[in-house]
Order: sequence, then C-alpha cells, then structure tokens
Amino acid sequence: MAAATAAATLVLAACNGGSDDVDPDPDGPDQTVGEAGEGDDETGEPGAAGGEFTIYNCEPQNLQTGSSSEVCGSKVLDQLYSGLTSIDYDSGEVVGVVASDWETEDAQNWTFTIRDDFTFHNGDPVTAQTFVDTWNWIVNPDNGQTQGAFFDKIEGYQEVVDGDATEMSGLSAPDDTTLEITLSEPFSPFPAQLSYTAFYPLPEVAFEDIAAFQEAPIGNGRYQMDGEWVHNVEIAMTRYEDWPGDSPGLADRIVWTIYSDVNTAYLDVQAGALDILDGIPPERLATVDQEFPDQYQEDQTSSFTYLGFPLYQEEFQDPDIRHALSMAVDRQTIIDTIFNGAREPATGVIPPVLPEYRGDACNYCDFDAETARQMYEDAGGPSELTIYFNSGAGHEEWTEAVANMWQQNLPIDSISFESLEFAQYLDLHDEEVVTGPYRLGWVLSYPSPQYAMEPLYGTGADSNYARYSNEEFDSLIDQANAEADEDTAAELYQQAEDILLEDMPVIPLWYETRTTVHSTNVDNIVVDPRTFVRVEQVEVTSG
Repeated sequence: MAAATAAATLVLAACNGGSDDVDPDPDGPDQTVGEAGEGDDETGEPGAAGGEFTIYNCEPQNLQTGSSSEVCGSKVLDQLYSGLTSIDYDSGEVVGVVASDWETEDAQNWTFTIRDDFTFHNGDPVTAQTFVDTWNWIVNPDNGQTQGAFFDKIEGYQEVVDGDATEMSGLSAPDDTTLEITLSEPFSPFPAQLSYTAFYPLPEVAFEDIAAFQEAPIGNGRYQMDGEWVHNVEIAMTRYEDWPGDSPGLADRIVWTIYSDVNTAYLDVQAGALDILDGIPPERLATVDQEFPDQYQEDQTSSFTYLGFPLYQEEFQDPDIRHALSMAVDRQTIIDTIFNGAREPATGVIPPVLPEYRGDACNYCDFDAETARQMYEDAGGPSELTIYFNSGAGHEEWTEAVANMWQQNLPIDSISFESLEFAQYLDLHDEEVVTGPYRLGWVLSYPSPQYAMEPLYGTGADSNYARYSNEEFDSLIDQANAEADEDTAAELYQQAEDILLEDMPVIPLWYETRTTVHSTNVDNIVVDPRTFVRVEQVEVTSG
C-alpha cells in the first residue's frame, strides 16, 4: 500500500488497485468513538466455510509490520495481524478490533480500551502493554524499521529517534486493558491511522531476531502461518480458530502464490492452476469478458498511478520541466488504447473516492503539446531521459507510450528504460540512485486526504521518494490534521494539494478500476478500496 500504499504507505506494486466511494471519518474533539461491533472491516454477506484456495501475489519486500510499505507484503500481514482499529468499507467508518472503544476530548489525548480475549498465534495475550512495547521498538532507530515515521505524532517520538530516550513519553498502559496515548499536537484522523500495518502488535519473540521472525511471523489475526515463507514461491496460512472476532475467515487455508510476471498468473487462472488474480495485465482488458465471461469483475479503487521525479537530480529541479513533461502526456489516449478505458485521468493527487476530490485541481494535467514544448525549451529540459518502473507487472506498454509522446512532443532525443522486480525496485529509491522519472502508485490504507498526501510528500516521509519538501505544504497538512471541523479540514487539505500540484514533484496519471478474474473454485470476491481482495470472505465452492 499498503499504500499507501502504505497509510503508512502502501506503495503500489505489481497489483494496482481501486475503490468504492469511501468517506473519511476523522474523529473530532469531545467524541467517544465507536463500539467494536463485529470488530472487522467486512463487506458482503457471510458465506460457507471450509476449503482452500490460491491467490496471486508478488514477492513482498519483507513481512515486517514496522517496515512494510507496499501492497505485496501488507496484504499478507493484513490477515496475520489484527490492529486496534479497522475500516468498515461499507460505511467508511472506523471500527474497533482489538480496541473495544476509545475516547478523546481534544484529539490530542486519547484513551483506548483493549479487549481481553485476543491472543497471538503462540498463545501469548495481547495487552495494552503489547502495543506500548511494539511501538517503542519500531521507533527505536537501532531496530532498523522503516515505518517508524508513522509514529511521529506521539509525544516523545523525536527523543527516541535522537537517542535521548528509549520510550515515547506519550505512551502508557496503566493496566492490561487501558492504553493511553498523548500526541504532540491534535490529530483527528488518529483512530483511522491506527488501522495501518505499522501499528499492529508484535509478540515478544519478534524482538529477539526480526529477520528470522519474518520468515514465519506470529500474529494475532484471523489466519496464522502454515510453515515458513517460501521466497518467490508461496506464503501459506491457515485459519486461527481462537481468533475472537465475530467474523472469522471462511476458508480453512489460503496460499498466496508468488509470481514475477502477471501474464503467467493470468494464464494459470485460465488453466485452473490459480484461483484469484486481481489486477490483470492491461493487454488482457479488451478480451477478459470473452475469456472469463462469468468469472471477472471490475471495482473502483483508490489506486493512483504517477510518474515521480528524483528532485535530488539537478535536471528536474525546475518545476516548469516537470509541468511540461506532464502536459506532453495524452492520458486519455493511453487509457483508451492500452487500458481499454479501465482508468480515469488523474486531475490531482486526492482520488475520486474521497469527498475532497476536485476534477479541476491540476493546471498541468491536460494534454497541450504546443505549450509543453515551448515550456520545456525555455526551461532547458534534458534531451535524454531514463524511465524507471517495476518489471513483470504490466507497465512496459504504457511507459513506452509515455516515452513516445515525450519524444514526439518535446525536444528529447532518446529515452531508455530501467526495470527491476518490485522489492529490488524499491531499494533503488531507498538508495537514491534513480536518475529519471519513475513509476509508482499509491492506495489509501485508510480513507483520508491526509494519507493521500502526507506520507508521500511530507518533508522527510519514508515514502517521499522524490525527496520533495515545502514548508507551506507541511504547515497546511498540520493545520488540517488538527482541525475538528470536517469542512474546514477539507479546505485546508485542498489548499495543500494546490501547492503540491503547482510544485509537481510527481505527474498524476490515472486512477484505476481494478479488474479481477477467478476460477470456478471460488466465489464472493470482494475488493476493497485499498485494492485488497478480502480473502477472509472468499467462499470455496469445490474441492
């Protein structure tokens, strides 16, 4: 994601996702927020239990809750773990899972009541202190967890990062079922943010050797590992019978089958060797209704695809160069010819599934070849480019189309391509060795414009691969986060988006309608706004 690619940021990998209309539900001051209810984020009616099925996945970068920043790993962790909260994607509301309820009077001081019936898969209890210990461990830089920045709003975070403290002063557990959290500033979306992967609890055994632990993680979710992670082959899990929620998983066993090429996965579904593939290859969109007449579906998602700029490279520091490259792309033509219409041209970075979306937010997203050429020439844009993308995920054809448009519409002599499998591709960005425009995507781990922007473009954010920084943007995001009135917060988020689109550290390309195909072995396929198949709801109909 997960992420956003992934809240924490779910960076979009081989699977690019979409969403139903989902409204953010920031909790304002003087509110007592929700009962646990069913304690999950269900969509759809309960079905028949039993059986097993296989589902496509790409090789995760890791299976560490504190370091997972992409959907390949986060989809698996979403089943192995249960967090304090989750999102009900029917209503867009935050619901309790491990937390039964929570209270705040000022959106800065929070008290969560923890259920006493959750255990890890090894039988250890999940208590309020479990969350305190897990979060402090993730934030401690000595432990090398990349998602620690998601805790930056908790009081005492910076002291731990700087090495002046070993624990965040804003966390305490007076007893096993009471978790008290003090933030450094008001943050209304906090309960929604806690649904993100980084905030899942870890058992004590994880802290002994996280590299070894991630080979067979011990979680507290609906499903538990069945053996170890077989790299580049599969990740298998079985239903955890002692999970105390009201809606446990239906299937007895789920196998995440790992592919390096989504086309191979598509052929395997046709042959009956794979049960579910979400995010089919673009070239199959025109014929999927003939090849899977009764076994395919389309779901709108929050998936947002963009081309980013490594702003640490001198040739991309002039915003007019970035504006020109954006205006030189005919998005609709690519969508019609390559995606068979299964995309929507992006007009900003806030997706249409959120009420803060505006169809006219971007001044540089309309195709205008003449203006783009003049602007590029005046700004002295580079005559040679390298485009980066992750391989095996169906991005080859459209990145080539973008390159052709740039060479046709701008004074660019040559364009080359660099691609790697997704896990290694993200390493390139972490190491800041990308030298040209790069393809990435983002999905909303929780439905808030804060998550659509801050993790990707906030100064110093882990998934800010462009290394973009703007003090006014950061300030507006902070103001919106602290605002109790939803309408006022929406206006502030939109003002922040305006600054972002003027600076244009990334070129917004399109929002995805996700196409999923499946075998006759399964039914009740539900795809949520994060692009996640709700595997716990899948019904096995045969075998």
